[in-house]
Amino acid sequence: MGKYCLRAIVIFVVSWLVRGVLVVLYSRFPRSGVDWREVLRELQSRARIVPVHLLENIIGSMTTYPHPLGVEAFRLFWHANANDPLVFREIAKLESEVVSMLGDLLGGDPARVEGMITSGGSEANVSALYLAREHGYDTVYIPLNVHESVVKAARFLRMNTVRVGLGSNYKISLEDLVEKLEKHGRGVIVATAGSTGLGLVDPIPEVSKIALEYESIVHVDAAYGGFIVPFLKAMGAPLPDIGFTNEAVVSVTIDPHKMGLAPIPAGGLVARSREWFEPLLFDSSYLPMGYQKGLFGTRTGGSIAATWAVIKSLGFDGYLNIVSECMSNAVFLAGFADYSPRLELATRPETPIVCIKPKGVEAKRVLGELWRRKWYPYHCGIVDGVRVVVMPHITREKLQEFAQVLDEVVGSLQASNT
Repeated sequence: MGKYCLRAIVIFVVSWLVRGVLVVLYSRFPRSGVDWREVLRELQSRARIVPVHLLENIIGSMTTYPHPLGVEAFRLFWHANANDPLVFREIAKLESEVVSMLGDLLGGDPARVEGMITSGGSEANVSALYLAREHGYDTVYIPLNVHESVVKAARFLRMNTVRVGLGSNYKISLEDLVEKLEKHGRGVIVATAGSTGLGLVDPIPEVSKIALEYESIVHVDAAYGGFIVPFLKAMGAPLPDIGFTNEAVVSVTIDPHKMGLAPIPAGGLVARSREWFEPLLFDSSYLPMGYQKGLFGTRTGGSIAATWAVIKSLGFDGYLNIVSECMSNAVFLAGFADYSPRLELATRPETPIVCIKPKGVEAKRVLGELWRRKWYPYHCGIVDGVRVVVMPHITREKLQEFAQVLDEVVGSLQASNT
């Protein structure tokens, strides 16, 4: 433990010194311009030290190397401002088509759903809670497995918050939800399809039924699982419906820049109907249409075009094949954890996220050593474990190599404890 702390202190001090030098060199606004070739050389130099999904060991992130068609579509429309649907009307048409396709995937009526492409899942969750509040639901029920953006959203929207416990399976406790609704009354319940740390799917149909009994509504955060669960269900996986087939669900977050394979930034919010979405349309007298969509104004058309292009190109069957391979690889990694006496699974993976608990060693110590070796998994969050998100750029061979390194690191740290 002493060596680990000393290494952390050294890294901090060196980083602080380097940052100080960079601030002196680069923080002041330049008096005169620099030749563009020199600027480009500087950026290229910095880009070379940034990890790349396909080339380095980025195995803990929910992002991946985007589909090449999505990158090209982004390039074609990056300059278009989706905040002005009259001047950039083709972007408005593309977004309408994207929202309809996402709504269809989520069990909604393509002709009735409304929504938008956002900067990411966090903006979508903030927008969803804003809609709930504007429709009169000022209490939000937040299970302990939600993404932090939900807590953040409730805080700056000044909504009343009620925390809901989890069952032994790390999913929302239906018993605790009922108890809290009995005490605090109606509100918006946030359920998760693909939790951040473990990739688990809440029992959304049961949550929806409870919500109806207590005159409440449900927002589903499927930022990760939205482009995964429908395809796993089509393969026969015993997962619940996560979208609008559940009567109390009024909105769903779904991120194209995760398993949707669109380039960053591309989140998504889909509402059950135009009527529910309407509070996100704001008067704006200077714009040609007289209104703007969403909380934050200017949006690049590139994200919309990229999402449209990848969905059109892959179709349901294309995504199904991609998700199938990722899930198969996740099961493979889980099998290695089962086999190793040094490791154990936090839970069986329901989606392509694997949380591995090292026995007898804190996961953060393991992560520190793995990152030193240039392997980049994340922490599982609500469980003290090492999180691997099996995205399309991660091959089975890469996972086998990682599993051996992980086993070796844990064994070495266990030995140092004795």
